[in-house]
Amino acid sequence: MSPHLTTLLGLVLCLAQTIHTQEGALPRPSISAEPGTVIPLGRPVTFQCRGPVGVYAFRLEREDRAKYNDSYNVFRLGPSESGARFHIDSVSEGNAGLYRCIYYKPPGWSEHSDFLELLVKEASGGPDSPDTELGSSAGTMPGTEASGFDAP
Repeated sequence: MSPHLTTLLGLVLCLAQTIHTQEGALPRPSISAEPGTVIPLGRPVTFQCRGPVGVYAFRLEREDRAKYNDSYNVFRLGPSESGARFHIDSVSEGNAGLYRCIYYKPPGWSEHSDFLELLVKEASGGPDSPDTELGSSAGTMPGTEASGFDAP
């Protein structure tokens, strides 16, 4: 092998290692629910997954990973953050459970977010009484919503 080709090959390998080292592990995504994590039967809920800019797709998974939804409708939340929303129009008891997010940013998948537990309760009180717990509210963010999970 010629000295120029050997030098070029060495330079390419060093550059590839430097790029890989700078990328490091992908940051963990976060998950939230709007209007909260306790939703009255038949009411809507929207999950929001957040990750870094440059995400290609977000995935919302149920606790056993057998059910999931992917969203390619990723929107930018700020200079360093992107997100996707997953909407359930009318929750049923089958929608209750643990949910988490993961995202794909080339060249691979991120770690999972922490679990978020969705509780479904019977609606109580009159039309003026609050029916949801707002403890995990993330606020409404602009963007496109992906369809949600159907109850099993």
